[in-house]
Parts: sequence; structure tokens; C-alpha cells
Amino acid sequence: MYLIPLALSLLASRPQIPLAVAAVSTLLMGVTLFSDEPGDNMQLAQVNRACGIFTIWIMAGVAFYFVKNKIAIELERWIQKGQTSLNKMMVGDPQLGNLGDIVLKHLTEYLGGQASLFYSREGSDFRRIASYGVPADSNVRKEFTLDDGLLGRAVKDSRIFVVSNVPDGYVTVGSGLGEGKPRNLVICPMRADNITYAVLELGFLGPVDHRTELLLERVSESVATAVRSANYRAHLQALLEETQRQSEELQAQSEELRVANEELEEQGNALKETAARLELQQAELEQTNSQLEEQTQLLETQRDNLANNQRSLEHQANELEQASRYKSEFLANMSHELRTPLNSSLILAKLLADNPKGNLTEEQVKFAKTIQSSGNDLLNLISDILDLSKIEAGQMEIRLEEMRLGQLIEEVSRTMRPLAEQKSLSFEATIAGNCPATLTTDRQRLEQILKNLLSNAIKFTEKGEVKLEVTQASDGRLALVVSDTGIGISPEQQQVVFEAFRQADSSAHRKHGGTGLGLSISKEFAHLLGGELRLQSEPGKGSAFTLLIPVELDPADIPNNAGNIAPKVKVTTVEPLPIPPEPAPTTSPSSGASERRLIDDDRDDLTDDSRVILVVEDDANFARILYDMARDVRFQCVVASTAQEAYNAAIEYRPSAVILDIGLPDHSGLSVLDRLKNDARVRHIPVHVISGSEYADSALSLGAVGFMLKPVKREEIMNVLKGLESRLDQRMRRVLVVEDDEVQLDSLHALLGSRDVETVGVRSAAACLEKLRGETFDCMVLDLTLPDASGYSLLETLSQEEAYSFPPVIVYTGRALTLEEEQRLLKYSKSIIIKGAKSPERLLDEVTLFLHQVVAELPPEQQKMIEKARSRDAALENRHILIVEDDVRNVFALTSILEPCGVVLQVARNGLEAIAAIDKSLEDPTQKIDLVLMDVMMPEMDGIAATKEIRKRPKCNRLPILMLTAKAMQDDQQNCLDAGANDYLAKPLDVDKLLSLIRVWMPRQGTVL
Repeated sequence: MYLIPLALSLLASRPQIPLAVAAVSTLLMGVTLFSDEPGDNMQLAQVNRACGIFTIWIMAGVAFYFVKNKIAIELERWIQKGQTSLNKMMVGDPQLGNLGDIVLKHLTEYLGGQASLFYSREGSDFRRIASYGVPADSNVRKEFTLDDGLLGRAVKDSRIFVVSNVPDGYVTVGSGLGEGKPRNLVICPMRADNITYAVLELGFLGPVDHRTELLLERVSESVATAVRSANYRAHLQALLEETQRQSEELQAQSEELRVANEELEEQGNALKETAARLELQQAELEQTNSQLEEQTQLLETQRDNLANNQRSLEHQANELEQASRYKSEFLANMSHELRTPLNSSLILAKLLADNPKGNLTEEQVKFAKTIQSSGNDLLNLISDILDLSKIEAGQMEIRLEEMRLGQLIEEVSRTMRPLAEQKSLSFEATIAGNCPATLTTDRQRLEQILKNLLSNAIKFTEKGEVKLEVTQASDGRLALVVSDTGIGISPEQQQVVFEAFRQADSSAHRKHGGTGLGLSISKEFAHLLGGELRLQSEPGKGSAFTLLIPVELDPADIPNNAGNIAPKVKVTTVEPLPIPPEPAPTTSPSSGASERRLIDDDRDDLTDDSRVILVVEDDANFARILYDMARDVRFQCVVASTAQEAYNAAIEYRPSAVILDIGLPDHSGLSVLDRLKNDARVRHIPVHVISGSEYADSALSLGAVGFMLKPVKREEIMNVLKGLESRLDQRMRRVLVVEDDEVQLDSLHALLGSRDVETVGVRSAAACLEKLRGETFDCMVLDLTLPDASGYSLLETLSQEEAYSFPPVIVYTGRALTLEEEQRLLKYSKSIIIKGAKSPERLLDEVTLFLHQVVAELPPEQQKMIEKARSRDAALENRHILIVEDDVRNVFALTSILEPCGVVLQVARNGLEAIAAIDKSLEDPTQKIDLVLMDVMMPEMDGIAATKEIRKRPKCNRLPILMLTAKAMQDDQQNCLDAGANDYLAKPLDVDKLLSLIRVWMPRQGTVL
């Protein structure tokens, strides 16, 4: 019975179990020996028990060795099975990467691991080539060296490392149900011939038994051998590919050598034939050598003659260049000498024609206008002579720019059409359908050519028509044909008309006047534009001038010598403006100025009841933005890009409002603002300034309704447009009068009130603040002396507290303010517009300006008062201006302009006297000079040198200096500005422009220069 458990223990998996069964059986036999009832033969029972125990232990020992051998056999079978299956899987020629995947997959699954890595030797380092069960984003080593951790140590020691209880931070393994990390690691180097070819790292969630180490030791050599073989195969494959590549190269080189050999053979045959020909030519060369020697001697003689001729030509060229320079200087000086007396004549003629005092008869005013018109004709003649001088001196500048053809023809037609209508001539301008939409050339020169041709056609045509036709010529050039039905030109005169100062009819009794310069200048300009001017004419039937120019003028195509032009033509390329879509063609007449349009606007589509806004901006992109926004608030928009165009457009279109930029190409926008506010026809138009420079004080003091500094947001611009719109809808204007004297208050009510103006009077500062807290006013008239507070404290309260509205303020006082009082008022000018008015007429003038009232719509008595106030300019009253001019006629003309405006004048005859006068004024503050009008050409010291000397004085850095010149040659304006001048005017002077510039640059009262 005790043998049965022992027999069953043979099936156990551990050899210790039979020994344990034998021990238990022995214990039970001993217990039963003493627990059973004593028998008859106790000794026999003991012997039996002893024999049984001996037998049991003998059998237990046999079973122990049996089970142990069985386990060893099973272990060996398991190891052989794993080794055999791995060897089968590695059979073939797998690449190294595939081999690593095979080894990891088999050993990891066979050993019950969860993650593994396989590293292969590359030189002295090891690189990971395969992984199993490792996440793709895990931070595991891609390679290691012999000095890196346990991996390197396993390679050095050539033994297996088993790591138990792995700490945190090692790679995790998992599935869709969760994840975990290996708790035990096995690192096994794979060796063959005492060299480690690979390293295997296995991770186990459970403990690692000794079978794993035994299997890894068994497969180590086979795996290392397989890795070595894979490396050999890869190396052999690379060598094979390299060999194949070299073989292909050798084949290609062999083919090239074969072809080269064939070519060499052909060349050899050709050389043989050439050698034969050379032998024949040798004899011919020997014959020609003697001839060449004779010709060489002849050429040397000719060379010496050419050198002498070249030196002679260079000498003549230098003399011609010097003569051209002298001629240019002579014409420039002549222009100055002509413009100087002409300047005074035109100024005085305009003063007489304006008849400001009304003491001239209509016939006398007519005489003055005739003098002015004749002077302008003489000015045009001087300009033509000066153009011819610039051409011959090579000082003409060509400015290339892209322009719209349709717009150019429309603007030229708009200018010339009224001249044709005055003579009852039909005028037509057409553009053929095959013409390009744009062309690149010098716009100013092209316009000048077309205007010369059209004005000649109109002048020499008594009846019939004048046409301007634009077509595309067969050679691709643009053909602009000006034809007429006039008197025509005879064939023998058709070349004469293109010569300077020559005309077809130059007799003393000729019917048509003129200088004969127009066609000469037009022909030279055509050459400069890379084209030509042709003429077809028949006496009695008319003429046709054809201007042929390239559509896109290349600077390289501009001739260096057109006619007798010196080869010095300056070419400037202007950045092209965005070209808007071509509008539908129109032939309707317009009286607008022929200024270049920056963008397409609404000037051709204006209606009588339309609300027009004038945008003055030289930036095409920003102008387009303002145009679109104006259209969004139901304004029709006219765009101007220069100061002169802006003023002309305001006079012609009478806009409802103006948006004005300051930085314009020809003059400051402040001069436009000043001219508008000093012209009774347009002074009522509200002007809002948007500028990139800080001119808020100047703009607001000149009468602007608001100022914004660029860059501005779209919402801010829209608020300005809506404010202008609401101002136009506002019919009744409100004026707040702050005056403590009741009689004076009633007088101001009577003075300022009208059907469109409501005056509200208060007699104290507290009442004023109460009104401004709850109501808005367009203007406020303030007396500085109030019963409860001074006018200064009231202004300070208004400027600091946001609870009150901010109307423009006019300080009305009968006494002259001291310098300290003016300085106190200027402190508040950042937020409030402050004007001083010392008389009822001046007060009415300032109020109507701020209320934007049309002077012509005021009652007659108020119109008379404003006219009286404007006879003396408040901005120029008692201001000191130094006139630096050597010509007494110009001094008299400038005096006639400025003295009626209240200006105190001082005259210097040259630059030295000007410097002395300025130095004296610096020593005596009562004689302080506020502004200088400086002529350029003067004896002893010219205006440019004098300006540079004045600017060397620190106290004169901000002294306004306006340059006046009659020379008007190239770079004059830039030279003046570089010398330190603030602005520039060419003679003959435009009186309105001069006064506007003086007002703009004149420092404000109390300002320290």
C-alpha cells in the first residue's frame, strides 16, 4: 500500500517528489507501529516495518534519478526542438533585417517573452536592426558601443546577463486591453569563433528560468554564424553591384574608345589630305608675302593718317562740347534775364486785373488782362527755347512709365477740344480696336508732341475738321496720326518746317504767327522716344502728321544722338501704377484739366444732384481704398494726385467734402488747404486731412475739420466719411457765444445770426460748461474775461475733461495779446482750435470759415464785412519777411503783393546783405524775421550759397526759406532743397501760390524758431 504513492511519484515533474513521498510513508509506518494494537509478535512487526522502509527508500532513490533523467531528457528535447526550428527558419539567404525579425519572433515566442531587440555589429559598434513587441514611439537605443551599459558589458564579458526586478523607465509592452513593463531582462551576445556578431535583449513579465539561458547559449553560435553570413552576402551583393556598374562603365568607355579610334583614323586621313593641300598653299603664300609687305607699309601710312585725324576729331569734339555748354549756359542765363522782368510784369498785371480796390474802369481791367495774356505768351516762348536748349545740351530727362492709352488720348482731347470749338471746327479722337491697352514711354514728352501737333492743326485750319487717330502700324509700333483740312504744306517746304525757327510761310505779311519751334521740338522728342515723325500734306487739302513710337520703350533703344543732340540723355524708370480696367470710350467734351489720373474715378459721370467728395492722394492703392469707401456711403468720388490738380478739381467740380493728404509730389497739401480756405468760392467745403506726418496743429489752424495720422484703420476712415455725410445733411449751424457783457452779447447775436446760424449766448464759464455738457456746437466765440473764471481756466477744463464737447474756439478780444498770453493759448491747441479775432469783420470771417458757409449765400452786409476782413490777411498781419532780390522791379512787384496783406518787409540785394540782416535780427528780437523769400541768381553771393550759410546758424535751423528762381534748368529745385530751402517757386510767380506757400510756412504767433 505504501508503494502505490511512490509508484505514482514517478509521473511527477520534479525529482524531489519521490523522496518526499518516501519520507511521508516512513513517518506513517512509524506512527502505525505504535498506534496499532500490540500483536503477538511485536518484534516481527518491527522487522517488517524496517524492511518496508528500506524498500521504500530504495525505490524512492530509483524514482529520484528516474524523474531527474526524464526532466533532463525533456529539457534537452525542448532545447533541440527550439534550436532545430530556429535553424530551419534561418535556412536560405535572408537579408540581415529579415534575419533579425526571424530570430526575434521565434525566440521571443518560444521562450514566452513579451518584448525583444536585436543588434548587429557594424565595425566596433552595434546597430538595432529588428524589434519585437516594442512600441514605435518608444525611446529605445538605436545603437550602442562597447562602453554603453549592460549591452556593452555583455559583449565585453561574452556572457549572458539576467536582470530581475527591472526599475521604472524601461520600455512598456501592451495590447488593446492594457499595457505593462517587463520585470526581467535577458541580454545574450551571439558569438562565433570568439567574435560577437549580434546581441539579443529579451524582456519577460514573469521570472526567467535556466532553460532560457541554456537555449540562448545553444543558438548563440548558429545565430552569430547566420548574421555573419548575412553580412557577407550583403557585402558580396554590394561588390557585385559595384562590379556590374564598373563593367557597364568599361563597356561604355570601350565604345567611346572605339568611336574615338574611328574618328582618329578619319582625322589622320584628313590630315594627310590637308598636308598635301598645305604644300600647294605654301607656294602661294610665298608669292603673297611680298605683296603683304607692300600692303603693310601702305597700312602703316594710313594708320598714321587716321591717328592724326582722330586727334583732330577729338579736338573738334571738345570744342563742340564746350560750345554746347556755353550755349546751354547762355540760354539758361537768357531765360533768367527774360523771366525776371516778365515776373514783375505778370504780377503787377494780375494785381491790376484783379482790381481789389475797384478803382479801375472795365477798359483798364481789360488792358491789364491783355498785358497778362501777352506775358503768358512770352513765357510759353521762353519755355520752348529752354526745351530746345535742354535737348541740344543733352540735359533732357526721359521718364519711362506705364500708362493707359485711352486715358492719355481722352485727356489730350479734353484740352484741345475747346480750342477747336472756338473756331467752329469738328474735333474727333479715335482709337483702333487692335491697339494695346497700355504703352510704356515718357508721358510728358508724348503729351507735348500731341499738343503741339493738334494746336498747329487747329491754328492752320479755318474750316472743316481736326482728327486724332491711333492705330497699330504693320511693324508693331503705335501710330498716332493728327490730320486736318487746313492750308496744307507744299512739298518743298515739308522738310523746312521741322527746322528750328523755320516756318512754311516766313514772309513779313504772313497770316499765321508763331516761332517755328513746335515742330522742331516735337521731332527731337520723337527721336528721344525711339520713334519718328512723318508728314503727308497737299496744299489746299490739309496735312497729316504721323508719330510712330514703340509700344514699350526700352532704355537701350533710346538714340544717343538724335539729330544734333549731345549724347547725354538721362533715363529714369517710374514704378508703374496699378492699371485699372479700360473704361468704355467716350467722345463727350469736358472742360477738366488734362492732369494724369491716378485711378479711374467718377468725374465723367457726375450729375447735378450728386454728392461729390474730392480725394487728394498720390498713393494709388490708398486712393483706390478711399474711392471704394466713399462709394459705399453714396458719394461720387474724384481723385487728384497733385496739389495743383487738387485745387483745379475743387474749383471745377465744387465737391461737397475733401479728404487731403499732406505729402504730395509737387507741393505740400497744406498749401492746397490754404488756397481752398482763402478762395471765397470753395472755402466752405469741409476738408479732412489724412497724412503720414504730424501736421495736426497746422492743418486745424488752417481750417481743416479733422486730422488723422497714417496708418489709419478702415473703421476710422468710415467714421470720417459718415461724419462728413452728417455734416452735409446738417442745415442749421449752432454757435455758442461766451460773453459777460450783455450789450456785447446782443451785438454778437446780430452779427453772427442768420437763417442758417443759431447763436446761443451764455455769460459765465459755468453756464458754458453746462451747455457743452449736454449740447453740441459747431463753433464757440469766447471772451477771455468772465465773471466766475478766466477764459484760460475754461479752456483748460475743456481740454482735460471728456464730459464736454470740443467745438472750435475763436478768442474774441479787442486788445493785443502778449507773447505769454499767446503761449498759454497754444497749450490747448492740441485738442481745441483757437483763433484770435480783433474786429467784428475778422470774427465773422473766422466763424463762417468754421461753419463752412458759402460766402455767396450770406446776406449782402455780411459779404461786405468778410470782404473787408480779407483785405488784410490775419496770418500775415505784422509779420516780418525778408526779400532777397537784386532786381528792383521784382522787389516792387513783391511789395505790391505783400504790403496790402499787412506784412512788414525788409529788402536785401544779395546773399551777403541777407546774412547781415538776419544776424542783426538775431541780436534784436523786435526785428525778428519770420520768413525769407530768396532769389537764386544774385551778384556777390547767390541764393544757394546764402541759404547754406544761413543754415549754419543754430538759431536759423527752423527759419522758413522759400527759393524764387527764373533759371528753371534741370535739378534747380533739388539743388535749392539740398541747400536747406523749405520750398521752391519758379518765376514768373503765381500770386495765389506764393501767398499760399507763405501762409503755410509762416510760423504761428508765439512759436519760437
